[in-house]
Amino acid sequence: MKNTQLDNLVANLRAEVGEVITTWVVVRRLMAQERDLSSQDIAKDMTDQDLVFVSVLVNKLGDELVARLSELAEPKIGRLTFHFAAVKLGELNDEVKAFGSFISRNKFDEKRNCDISHKELPERWSQHKHLHIPYRTVLRGVAYASRLMKKIDRIALGPAAKYLWQEMRKKRYSLVNPAGAAYMLLPYLNLSNEVRAKVIMEEMAEGRQVWSPMSTTINGQQATVPACQTWGAILLGDRIIVLDHYPLQQLSQINMNPTDPGPTGIRVKSIYEHKEITAKYQVAKASNGKLLLVPIRRQHPLDNGAVTDLVDIGINLDDKLSQDMREMKVGDVKELSLTVTVLSGYEVAPD
Repeated sequence: MKNTQLDNLVANLRAEVGEVITTWVVVRRLMAQERDLSSQDIAKDMTDQDLVFVSVLVNKLGDELVARLSELAEPKIGRLTFHFAAVKLGELNDEVKAFGSFISRNKFDEKRNCDISHKELPERWSQHKHLHIPYRTVLRGVAYASRLMKKIDRIALGPAAKYLWQEMRKKRYSLVNPAGAAYMLLPYLNLSNEVRAKVIMEEMAEGRQVWSPMSTTINGQQATVPACQTWGAILLGDRIIVLDHYPLQQLSQINMNPTDPGPTGIRVKSIYEHKEITAKYQVAKASNGKLLLVPIRRQHPLDNGAVTDLVDIGINLDDKLSQDMREMKVGDVKELSLTVTVLSGYEVAPD
């Protein structure tokens, strides 16, 4: 459990669910062909090799769906099961148990063990049996597994999962061999600028670390801008600008025409909050009733792992301050309690 990489588990589990979805797509198409080839004459249908071939494939692939869904519901660690993913994530235990109950209640595991794989051999001919699981029940199992995988991806990939699965749905009927590879690569599907802007806003709303400083030049002048490298966007003024290509590796330059109204994009406003901190300052200058204090550490760590830059403090000493600061001289260190204003995030600005 500890040594299994989360992205390795989730990607391969998604590939397994992708194989289930693709098998269902093939079965669906073959069932349509089976209906087209069938006639009202049973004897004729039994001798129609094309129809027999399609019918065999429908039954074989139907059994594969039952077996794969049954194995996904196994409460095992170290296998591609929903149980393994739930334990690794520490979430979705109830949903996984509900899926397992559905599989057991509809006898998917019993059907697998009797007719498909890991077969149990009854002691007598009279004890043999055949289980039939209706197509509708199998279809419900496929849909159940798909929904559960999307919930796992929502936790593992974040808000982007919903849009990535929508993109994957468009490609469902364009078959790829092996099918699992396409689903394994789902996080790398290309999303439109509009969708990526939505993802950024949703990640910001969840308090995720979206922006990081990136050095560039603006009209030839050195500058640092907040950039979202994952989704290829920058924050200029009060607007999020989503670039055409992502992820963003580097931003060499930005050229802006001063006569332009400014780049288009989503308007946002900054969210600030006040924090109480304690920092050590050192006297840099002391003369004529004035003190100049500079921070011992220019960057002060905050409780959320971020940092804030501390400024120099100039003080004009009146009688009260002179008493509080005593006879401080250059090089003396004093601990000060400060209230700092820090940027905590952004939100969509009203139109």
